[in-house]
Amino acid sequence: MSKHLIVGLPMLLLFGCADTSDRYRDTHHLELPPELPIEHTHAQPAVAPDDLHPKAASTSPLENLMDFKDDGEKPLLTLKTRPDRAWEMVVVALKISNIEVLDKNREENRLQVRYDPDTNGREPRVLDVFFNNDYAEAEYTVRLKEDILGIVVNVALSKPEQLEFGEDGSANLLRLLHKTIDEKIIHREQNKSEE
Repeated sequence: MSKHLIVGLPMLLLFGCADTSDRYRDTHHLELPPELPIEHTHAQPAVAPDDLHPKAASTSPLENLMDFKDDGEKPLLTLKTRPDRAWEMVVVALKISNIEVLDKNREENRLQVRYDPDTNGREPRVLDVFFNNDYAEAEYTVRLKEDILGIVVNVALSKPEQLEFGEDGSANLLRLLHKTIDEKIIHREQNKSEE
């Protein structure tokens, strides 16, 4: 008998407390909040028909995300964003530009790439080999460094002693990264609407 009480009493208690009515789901007796009129304290400017056109938006929301200075010799590219976002922007720009990435080291913010400044990121043509061969294909190191103004992107030859002929194309690679980030990442929507 005590065994039945030990098991039966909690079961009876549980069954007695169980209420299957929907009294907690019935909300018709609850008070509704009052409906307040929306009052505009400032006059709303009328939208001109020209503003509705997509080409009217001349700036991108990402417009101030990049700073590029080029004195003709040593360009300087600064991305005004978080380090992880700057990293992704550079990686995507390299991919879009068809530049082969040999090694990525996220901890050191360093990328090893193979780049030929004569092709400028496009597939080489047969005539380029004969008429446009000022630079040799070489390995470059792309480094991202935190600065007070943002993330500075630096490009340098990885092995300058192995360069047989031609000049250092690191400035060209930095210019290509700037152009790709500007046109294909920051202003991509604007460029799509113009096409």
